[in-house]
Amino acid sequence: MRKFVFSLLCLILVATTFVFDASGQQRRRRSRSSRNHNLRTAAIIGGGAGIGALIGGKKGAAIGGGGGALYAMNRGASRRRYSRRTRTIGTVAGGTALGAGVGGAVGGRRAAAIGAAAGAGGSYLYTRRNRNRRYSRR
Repeated sequence: MRKFVFSLLCLILVATTFVFDASGQQRRRRSRSSRNHNLRTAAIIGGGAGIGALIGGKKGAAIGGGGGALYAMNRGASRRRYSRRTRTIGTVAGGTALGAGVGGAVGGRRAAAIGAAAGAGGSYLYTRRNRNRRYSRR
């Protein structure tokens, strides 16, 4: 009886290894819902701001939120989803917040204002420089 049960289990194991999986041939349709993209972008920015606030307080929240906005507006999904103008505005706003946070952490109010101007200018120049780039770099 033991030999029969053992042989049956081995036969079942061998039979299941040779079963072909047909689901691998089907293409999965990705959701193109704008709500999902907007929520993901907000989660990236909010997550960066939340982690920055836990680490460094108000100035850390500005640094984290600005960094999150820069990342969220320049990733591939955002390039496909949002228009060029929206991405430019989001990138400049993120750079402004990041610069203000770094300036405020280093100095006071005046340094935060200078950092905000530098962050806005730098992120705008970044978007202008990378605007016409496609997939290959030369």
